[in-house]
Amino acid sequence: MLQRWFWMATVMMTLAACGVQPAAQAPVEVTRVVVQEVTREVVRVETRVVVVTATPEPVTPIPEPAAATVPPTAVAAPQPTTAPTPTAIRALAPGEWVKGEIIRKIRIYDIPNEYEGREVTNAEPGTRVRVLYRGGQWYHIEGETASGIPVNGWVYKDWIRIAPEDEARLQPHPQALPVIVSKITQTVGRDGKKYWSGVVMNIGAKTAYDVAVEISIRGQVGDTETLAARGTAFVATRHLEPGQSAKFTVQTAWIADRNVFYSHEVRWTEK
Repeated sequence: MLQRWFWMATVMMTLAACGVQPAAQAPVEVTRVVVQEVTREVVRVETRVVVVTATPEPVTPIPEPAAATVPPTAVAAPQPTTAPTPTAIRALAPGEWVKGEIIRKIRIYDIPNEYEGREVTNAEPGTRVRVLYRGGQWYHIEGETASGIPVNGWVYKDWIRIAPEDEARLQPHPQALPVIVSKITQTVGRDGKKYWSGVVMNIGAKTAYDVAVEISIRGQVGDTETLAARGTAFVATRHLEPGQSAKFTVQTAWIADRNVFYSHEVRWTEK
Protein backbone atom coordinates (compact mmCIF):
# COMPACT_ATOMS: atom_id res chain seq x y z
CA MET A 1 0.00 0.00 0.00
CA LEU A 2 2.84 2.35 0.86
CA GLN A 3 4.45 1.49 -2.42
CA ARG A 4 1.30 2.35 -4.29
CA TRP A 5 1.03 5.66 -2.58
CA PHE A 6 4.62 6.42 -3.31
CA TRP A 7 4.14 5.61 -6.96
CA MET A 8 1.19 7.84 -7.28
CA ALA A 9 2.97 10.70 -5.66
CA THR A 10 5.88 10.35 -8.05
CA VAL A 11 3.58 10.48 -11.02
CA MET A 12 1.90 13.56 -9.72
CA MET A 13 5.18 15.28 -9.22
CA THR A 14 6.30 14.41 -12.70
CA LEU A 15 3.23 15.83 -14.26
CA ALA A 16 3.51 18.92 -12.30
CA ALA A 17 7.05 19.36 -13.42
CA CYS A 18 6.07 19.02 -16.94
CA GLY A 19 3.43 21.64 -16.52
CA VAL A 20 0.66 19.34 -17.01
CA GLN A 21 -2.24 19.94 -14.70
CA PRO A 22 -4.29 17.00 -13.74
CA ALA A 23 -7.94 17.03 -14.65
CA ALA A 24 -10.58 17.24 -11.93
CA GLN A 25 -11.37 13.77 -10.61
CA ALA A 26 -15.06 12.74 -10.53
CA PRO A 27 -16.26 11.81 -7.14
CA VAL A 28 -16.34 8.13 -6.63
CA GLU A 29 -19.59 6.85 -5.10
CA VAL A 30 -18.87 4.23 -2.69
CA THR A 31 -21.87 2.17 -1.90
CA ARG A 32 -21.71 0.18 1.24
CA VAL A 33 -23.65 -2.89 0.90
CA VAL A 34 -24.58 -4.47 4.10
CA VAL A 35 -25.75 -7.94 3.65
CA GLN A 36 -27.81 -8.97 6.56
CA GLU A 37 -28.46 -12.60 6.66
CA VAL A 38 -31.77 -13.25 8.24
CA THR A 39 -32.03 -16.66 9.56
CA ARG A 40 -35.69 -17.75 9.34
CA GLU A 41 -36.72 -19.80 12.20
CA VAL A 42 -38.92 -22.57 10.90
CA VAL A 43 -41.38 -23.43 13.55
CA ARG A 44 -42.76 -26.96 13.16
CA VAL A 45 -46.32 -27.06 14.12
CA GLU A 46 -47.64 -30.49 14.94
CA THR A 47 -51.33 -30.88 14.41
CA ARG A 48 -52.81 -33.42 16.72
CA VAL A 49 -56.16 -34.79 15.63
CA VAL A 50 -58.03 -36.09 18.65
CA VAL A 51 -61.21 -38.09 17.98
CA VAL A 52 -63.49 -37.93 20.95
CA THR A 53 -66.32 -40.45 21.08
CA ALA A 54 -68.93 -38.90 23.25
CA THR A 55 -71.97 -40.79 24.66
CA PRO A 56 -75.05 -38.65 24.16
CA GLU A 57 -76.73 -37.72 27.31
CA PRO A 58 -80.36 -38.98 27.57
CA VAL A 59 -82.79 -36.23 26.93
CA THR A 60 -85.23 -35.98 29.74
CA PRO A 61 -88.64 -35.23 28.23
CA ILE A 62 -90.45 -32.38 29.69
CA PRO A 63 -93.62 -33.76 31.17
CA GLU A 64 -96.79 -32.28 29.84
CA PRO A 65 -99.50 -31.46 32.25
CA ALA A 66 -101.84 -34.47 32.42
CA ALA A 67 -105.15 -35.06 34.04
CA ALA A 68 -105.14 -36.93 37.27
CA THR A 69 -105.47 -40.67 36.71
CA VAL A 70 -107.45 -42.94 38.94
CA PRO A 71 -105.28 -45.74 40.30
CA PRO A 72 -106.33 -49.13 38.90
CA THR A 73 -108.48 -51.25 41.09
CA ALA A 74 -106.59 -54.21 42.41
CA VAL A 75 -107.85 -57.43 40.86
CA ALA A 76 -107.61 -60.49 42.99
CA ALA A 77 -105.50 -63.22 41.43
CA PRO A 78 -107.67 -66.10 40.24
CA GLN A 79 -107.60 -68.96 42.64
CA PRO A 80 -106.90 -72.37 41.14
CA THR A 81 -110.12 -74.22 40.69
CA THR A 82 -110.39 -77.83 41.57
CA ALA A 83 -111.60 -79.96 38.69
CA PRO A 84 -114.84 -81.66 39.55
CA THR A 85 -114.38 -85.27 40.38
CA PRO A 86 -116.13 -87.33 37.71
CA THR A 87 -119.05 -89.20 39.13
CA ALA A 88 -118.80 -92.90 38.54
CA ILE A 89 -121.70 -94.28 36.55
CA ARG A 90 -123.39 -97.05 38.43
CA ALA A 91 -124.49 -99.80 36.09
CA LEU A 92 -127.88 -101.36 36.47
CA ALA A 93 -128.03 -104.24 38.88
CA PRO A 94 -129.69 -107.52 37.76
CA GLY A 95 -133.43 -106.92 37.56
CA GLU A 96 -133.05 -103.12 37.72
CA TRP A 97 -134.39 -100.86 34.98
CA VAL A 98 -134.73 -97.19 34.00
CA LYS A 99 -137.77 -95.22 32.89
CA GLY A 100 -138.61 -94.67 29.25
CA GLU A 101 -141.44 -93.04 27.32
CA ILE A 102 -142.61 -93.86 23.80
CA ILE A 103 -142.75 -90.62 21.78
CA ARG A 104 -144.55 -91.80 18.62
CA LYS A 105 -146.83 -94.52 17.42
CA ILE A 106 -144.55 -97.46 16.82
CA ARG A 107 -144.28 -101.18 16.33
CA ILE A 108 -142.32 -103.22 18.84
CA TYR A 109 -140.22 -106.08 17.46
CA ASP A 110 -138.92 -109.30 18.91
CA ILE A 111 -135.36 -108.50 17.77
CA PRO A 112 -133.60 -105.17 17.17
CA ASN A 113 -134.36 -105.13 13.46
CA GLU A 114 -137.48 -103.71 11.90
CA TYR A 115 -136.82 -105.43 8.55
CA GLU A 116 -136.24 -108.94 9.77
CA GLY A 117 -137.87 -108.82 13.17
CA ARG A 118 -141.33 -109.98 14.02
CA GLU A 119 -143.83 -107.41 15.20
CA VAL A 120 -144.87 -108.01 18.81
CA THR A 121 -147.37 -105.23 19.32
CA ASN A 122 -148.00 -101.53 18.80
CA ALA A 123 -147.45 -98.68 21.25
CA GLU A 124 -148.95 -95.21 21.40
CA PRO A 125 -147.10 -91.96 22.24
CA GLY A 126 -146.87 -91.42 25.99
CA THR A 127 -146.65 -95.12 26.84
CA ARG A 128 -144.42 -95.59 29.90
CA VAL A 129 -142.06 -98.55 29.71
CA ARG A 130 -139.17 -100.08 31.62
CA VAL A 131 -135.88 -100.07 29.73
CA LEU A 132 -133.67 -103.07 30.50
CA TYR A 133 -130.79 -103.27 28.02
CA ARG A 134 -129.17 -101.57 25.09
CA GLY A 135 -128.34 -103.32 21.83
CA GLY A 136 -126.57 -101.06 19.36
CA GLN A 137 -129.10 -98.30 18.64
CA TRP A 138 -131.98 -100.32 19.99
CA TYR A 139 -133.44 -100.70 23.49
CA HIS A 140 -134.96 -103.75 25.10
CA ILE A 141 -138.14 -102.71 26.91
CA GLU A 142 -141.02 -104.22 28.85
CA GLY A 143 -144.31 -102.88 30.18
CA GLU A 144 -147.93 -102.62 29.19
CA THR A 145 -149.83 -100.75 26.52
CA ALA A 146 -152.74 -98.41 27.33
CA SER A 147 -155.12 -101.34 26.81
CA GLY A 148 -153.19 -103.53 29.23
CA ILE A 149 -151.37 -105.64 26.67
CA PRO A 150 -147.93 -106.79 27.92
CA VAL A 151 -144.97 -105.36 26.06
CA ASN A 152 -141.62 -107.13 25.76
CA GLY A 153 -139.46 -106.34 22.79
CA TRP A 154 -137.13 -103.91 21.08
CA VAL A 155 -137.60 -100.29 19.99
CA TYR A 156 -135.33 -97.96 18.01
CA LYS A 157 -133.57 -95.06 19.80
CA ASP A 158 -135.60 -92.41 17.93
CA TRP A 159 -138.87 -93.87 19.17
CA ILE A 160 -138.26 -93.53 22.89
CA ARG A 161 -137.20 -90.85 25.37
CA ILE A 162 -134.74 -91.75 28.14
CA ALA A 163 -133.00 -89.39 30.56
CA PRO A 164 -129.31 -89.04 29.59
CA GLU A 165 -128.10 -90.04 33.04
CA ASP A 166 -130.28 -93.16 32.90
CA GLU A 167 -129.26 -94.02 29.36
CA ALA A 168 -125.61 -94.04 30.46
CA ARG A 169 -126.40 -96.78 32.98
CA LEU A 170 -127.82 -99.18 30.41
CA GLN A 171 -125.65 -102.18 29.60
CA PRO A 172 -125.53 -104.47 26.56
CA HIS A 173 -127.79 -107.44 26.45
CA PRO A 174 -126.27 -110.18 28.66
CA GLN A 175 -126.59 -112.84 25.98
CA ALA A 176 -124.63 -113.26 22.78
CA LEU A 177 -127.28 -112.16 20.37
CA PRO A 178 -125.97 -111.56 16.81
CA VAL A 179 -128.82 -110.56 14.55
CA ILE A 180 -129.20 -109.37 11.01
CA VAL A 181 -129.51 -105.61 11.35
CA SER A 182 -129.96 -104.60 7.74
CA LYS A 183 -132.47 -105.62 5.15
CA ILE A 184 -131.25 -108.58 3.14
CA THR A 185 -130.77 -107.80 -0.53
CA GLN A 186 -131.15 -110.34 -3.31
CA THR A 187 -129.22 -110.26 -6.55
CA VAL A 188 -128.76 -112.63 -9.46
CA GLY A 189 -125.22 -113.20 -10.69
CA ARG A 190 -124.06 -113.92 -14.21
CA ASP A 191 -123.84 -117.55 -13.20
CA GLY A 192 -127.63 -117.60 -12.79
CA LYS A 193 -127.45 -118.06 -9.03
CA LYS A 194 -129.03 -115.98 -6.32
CA TYR A 195 -126.91 -114.08 -3.81
CA TRP A 196 -128.21 -112.91 -0.48
CA SER A 197 -126.31 -110.09 1.26
CA GLY A 198 -126.72 -108.36 4.60
CA VAL A 199 -125.04 -107.39 7.85
CA VAL A 200 -124.83 -109.22 11.14
CA MET A 201 -124.17 -107.36 14.39
CA ASN A 202 -123.45 -108.72 17.84
CA ILE A 203 -125.48 -106.60 20.24
CA GLY A 204 -124.84 -108.84 23.22
CA ALA A 205 -122.23 -108.71 25.96
CA LYS A 206 -120.36 -111.84 24.89
CA THR A 207 -118.14 -112.61 21.93
CA ALA A 208 -119.83 -114.72 19.26
CA TYR A 209 -117.50 -117.17 17.54
CA ASP A 210 -117.80 -118.73 14.10
CA VAL A 211 -120.74 -116.55 13.09
CA ALA A 212 -122.49 -117.86 9.97
CA VAL A 213 -125.71 -117.12 8.13
CA GLU A 214 -127.86 -119.80 6.57
CA ILE A 215 -130.38 -119.00 3.86
CA SER A 216 -133.09 -121.55 3.13
CA ILE A 217 -135.33 -121.40 0.08
CA ARG A 218 -138.61 -123.18 0.42
CA GLY A 219 -141.42 -123.80 -1.96
CA GLN A 220 -145.09 -124.53 -1.50
CA VAL A 221 -146.61 -127.41 -3.37
CA GLY A 222 -150.25 -127.63 -2.40
CA ASP A 223 -150.29 -127.87 1.34
CA THR A 224 -146.77 -129.25 1.48
CA GLU A 225 -143.75 -127.07 2.08
CA THR A 226 -140.55 -128.32 0.51
CA LEU A 227 -136.91 -127.28 0.78
CA ALA A 228 -135.76 -126.13 -2.62
CA ALA A 229 -132.25 -124.84 -1.83
CA ARG A 230 -130.03 -123.89 1.06
CA GLY A 231 -126.83 -121.92 1.40
CA THR A 232 -124.58 -121.11 4.35
CA ALA A 233 -121.62 -118.74 4.64
CA PHE A 234 -119.48 -117.28 7.39
CA VAL A 235 -119.57 -113.53 7.85
CA ALA A 236 -116.60 -111.40 6.76
CA THR A 237 -115.37 -111.16 10.35
CA ARG A 238 -115.79 -114.66 11.65
CA HIS A 239 -115.67 -113.83 15.38
CA LEU A 240 -117.78 -110.87 16.49
CA GLU A 241 -117.04 -109.01 19.69
CA PRO A 242 -119.83 -107.14 21.49
CA GLY A 243 -120.99 -104.27 19.30
CA GLN A 244 -119.06 -105.48 16.24
CA SER A 245 -120.73 -106.02 12.87
CA ALA A 246 -119.75 -107.78 9.66
CA LYS A 247 -121.15 -108.37 6.17
CA PHE A 248 -122.15 -111.67 4.71
CA THR A 249 -123.03 -113.07 1.28
CA VAL A 250 -124.77 -116.40 0.81
CA GLN A 251 -125.11 -118.11 -2.55
CA THR A 252 -127.99 -120.42 -3.42
CA ALA A 253 -129.49 -122.00 -6.50
CA TRP A 254 -131.79 -119.93 -8.65
CA ILE A 255 -135.43 -120.83 -8.24
CA ALA A 256 -137.85 -119.19 -10.69
CA ASP A 257 -141.12 -119.61 -8.92
CA ARG A 258 -143.38 -117.05 -7.33
CA ASN A 259 -144.34 -119.55 -4.67
CA VAL A 260 -140.77 -119.73 -3.40
CA PHE A 261 -139.76 -117.83 -0.26
CA TYR A 262 -136.67 -117.74 1.87
CA SER A 263 -135.81 -117.79 5.55
CA HIS A 264 -132.51 -117.09 7.33
CA GLU A 265 -130.82 -118.21 10.48
CA VAL A 266 -127.77 -116.80 12.27
CA ARG A 267 -125.54 -119.39 13.91
CA TRP A 268 -122.64 -118.88 16.32
CA THR A 269 -120.86 -120.66 19.16
CA GLU A 270 -119.75 -119.59 22.59
CA LYS A 271 -116.33 -120.65 23.89
